[in-house]
Amino acid sequence: MPEVKVRFLEAQLEAATLRVPYWDVDSAAEGPTLLVVAAQHGNEVQGSEALRRFVSLAGQQLRRGRITAVPFCNTPALRERHHHEHQGPEEPVACQPERNMNLTWPGDPSGNDTARLAHVIYTRLGADATHAVDIHCWTGFWAAACLPREDCPRSMELAAISALPFARKSTSARPGARPTLLGALFTDSGRASLTLELAGQYALCEQQVRLGVRCLANIARFLQMTPGRPEGTDEGPTWRDEAEVVDVTASRAGLFVAAALDPGDWVQEGQPLGHLLRDDDLTTVAVHAPATGRLEAYGCHRENCDVSLAAMHPYASRGDLLARIIVPR
Repeated sequence: MPEVKVRFLEAQLEAATLRVPYWDVDSAAEGPTLLVVAAQHGNEVQGSEALRRFVSLAGQQLRRGRITAVPFCNTPALRERHHHEHQGPEEPVACQPERNMNLTWPGDPSGNDTARLAHVIYTRLGADATHAVDIHCWTGFWAAACLPREDCPRSMELAAISALPFARKSTSARPGARPTLLGALFTDSGRASLTLELAGQYALCEQQVRLGVRCLANIARFLQMTPGRPEGTDEGPTWRDEAEVVDVTASRAGLFVAAALDPGDWVQEGQPLGHLLRDDDLTTVAVHAPATGRLEAYGCHRENCDVSLAAMHPYASRGDLLARIIVPR
């Protein structure tokens, strides 16, 4: 049985040396080297717990290859409880792109602290890895999804066995550009990578953690690193790019009271999605699903709902998005 070891990377930051812990599971048998990272953004922590559980399984089941898992990629941002280091209260995540770790790979040993961290992680663990999984978390109003690179067949294969609710094909806007996304470094060099977006930030959700663990376990089985076949593939993914998108918007202004549904759920045409309680005359306006499909987005929210309480407020203006239904063709 392979031993799960805790090892450390040392990053020389501008003011101090930071030790970054990671798990190393080595089967001692030839095979793929899988790098899995989480919490590139300090408010995206579902993947950190998913990694802990996955590594425990790997310690019991790994038969070939090696797994290196970094649960807290961006420790400074994690400790500040923000998307990236030095982010201000309710500041949009697009601000200070130079501190967005997701845009800094392969890093820079003489750059800012974020770029220095990325450099150490990629140089020590990423450069020799054959596969990578990068776990992020977007707003809890959206269903979990994977983002395979359409021009990389091996990335598409990983997405197909992910068993996440949705898959969204992605492309590279600037092939070969540096700095870039971690996954782009792999796909640009012909290696396989997959980016995951679990649902919900600033908190842990048991359902989302389990989705992350199942996805990682499926990838390890698919790569024949662990025994067994991928599970849950009958549940997903729904390929968003091959489906019809139906938006449900508020017909009147009012408080949107959601039904007992979650992003990723299947709904039937005519099914109640909730209601609007109008603030001008106190009438109730029922909201029903206009089509049968899967909820990609659900709940009243607006831009920057990942950092602003006001953007999460359930009061809907006329025309605000209440749900997005994906109808497979």
